[in-house]
Amino acid sequence: MLKLLLIDDDEELCAELKELLEAEGFEVDVALDGLRGLGSLKAGVYQILILDLRLPGINGYGVLKGIVGMSYRPKVLVLSGRPLGDPLLSVEGVSTDEEERVLNLADIVINKPFMVENFVGRVKQLALLVEKGQ
Repeated sequence: MLKLLLIDDDEELCAELKELLEAEGFEVDVALDGLRGLGSLKAGVYQILILDLRLPGINGYGVLKGIVGMSYRPKVLVLSGRPLGDPLLSVEGVSTDEEERVLNLADIVINKPFMVENFVGRVKQLALLVEKGQ
């Protein structure tokens, strides 16, 4: 069973996605802010990280930067609130260039709102890569 960490400050969304992913056979832990999420990543081994970018404490960019020096590298699915086609949003303390560099650490980016079937399919896609050792 693959272990996933979901980091998002939307409690209702986390509860729904956790239930959905557990029904698909994944083990899912949840962190509601970036600081707790980064702590969970450092304390355990997760094969897949599902990460919102706008988080209290440490934002998603900070979490992505934090995984660079870790002993393992989970597959990363980023959840973005940026509408399709919009230019990159400026986040306090993050330049556009830095945002692009950090987002390159993501394996997949999905914009909110998203279709559940698409989300589950993308998580399964990452799970297949993990199982193949890629």
